[in-house]
Amino acid sequence: MVYDTLKMADEERKPLPVDEDLPGMGQYYCLHCDRYFSNVTVRDEHFKTKRHKKRVKTMMGPAPHTQLDAELAAGMGMPDNGPKLMSM
Repeated sequence: MVYDTLKMADEERKPLPVDEDLPGMGQYYCLHCDRYFSNVTVRDEHFKTKRHKKRVKTMMGPAPHTQLDAELAAGMGMPDNGPKLMSM
């Protein structure tokens, strides 16, 4: 889900709901690091850190594994019925 959200344009994302229990009422969020911040300046400073940049680079790489990949690796994938025989 996070990978799909990252690929969306900023205009397509839903606005964050107001939550009194989160810092900054839940409005200042870093999707890559899954963190909330108290205000815009703190969030923007976070965007400049090495940890954030490293996380962005990792998340923007190849697509994550799917359930089908996991099943194939475990030997639970599609059956192998052997080579197809030519009919005459």
